[in-house]
Amino acid sequence: MLLSTKELMYFQKTAEYENITKASEELHLVQPALSRSISNLETYLGVKLFDRVGRNITLNRYGRIVKYHADRILHELETMENELKVETGRQIKTVSVSLYAASSFLPELLADFKDRYPDVRIEIHQNHPDEEKALPQNTDISIFSTIIPIENDRTCTLLSENLCLALPETHPYASQKSVNLSDFNEDGFISLGPRTSLRTITDAYCQIAGFTPNIVLESDSPQSVRSFIKGGLGIAFVPEITWSEVKGSHVKLVPIKKPECIRHICLAWKDESYMNQAALDLRNFIVDHFLDYASGKNRE
Repeated sequence: MLLSTKELMYFQKTAEYENITKASEELHLVQPALSRSISNLETYLGVKLFDRVGRNITLNRYGRIVKYHADRILHELETMENELKVETGRQIKTVSVSLYAASSFLPELLADFKDRYPDVRIEIHQNHPDEEKALPQNTDISIFSTIIPIENDRTCTLLSENLCLALPETHPYASQKSVNLSDFNEDGFISLGPRTSLRTITDAYCQIAGFTPNIVLESDSPQSVRSFIKGGLGIAFVPEITWSEVKGSHVKLVPIKKPECIRHICLAWKDESYMNQAALDLRNFIVDHFLDYASGKNRE
């Protein structure tokens, strides 16, 4: 026979009471079944575990050795089960988010979500995927931008916004109501890195306008790029709504008339059958509130 935890549990309780009747009552087991289990364990181990005197039993030296190890084994199993329960509960309330767009205001949205769902744990991933529209493996939710809107059973477009040109106030075109992108083929651009979704989109619009942008300052950090723009260190594409904070006294945001430059911020999610309730709640919260945060309606 194979040794099972059931035999160890029955033995442990019998050794504790040194009384078959009390042990069987505690285990809600008939006495013959308990006696048979102890006998099977003794046969398996090849030693007697109890000394029997009449109807009384006493744990012997072999029994004490087995009880010591049985206690440890059963304790470890209980600890393992408890840890798994805790980890399972934590996993049920964990949501992983891949963030490739809207990084300036999404922390505020997530903070308000956490106020409503304080037990939910959110993991943010910001590494750049090879294909921005592909939901990263093992990620519950992905927020990214594209040059065309996407709508299907696992993706929706949250926001469409114009791309403007941020120009230093001293730039010759800074006072124009609108500009043609082709007029900036010789200017130096500030830009995000080449694998970011916004850079992919703006490079595409430059190609449509007939040139490759001259990148003079480049960073993978949207915050750094926005700081460079505010400092008037060059011209840059700026999403009109989600990057509106870069506009200041020394920087002018000028609409692009030709070609029409638009980016679409999309939300993608796993198949719902693989999403926990916390992930579903966050997806719905983002869909319901994204536009308010993007336009600054919920900000002080």
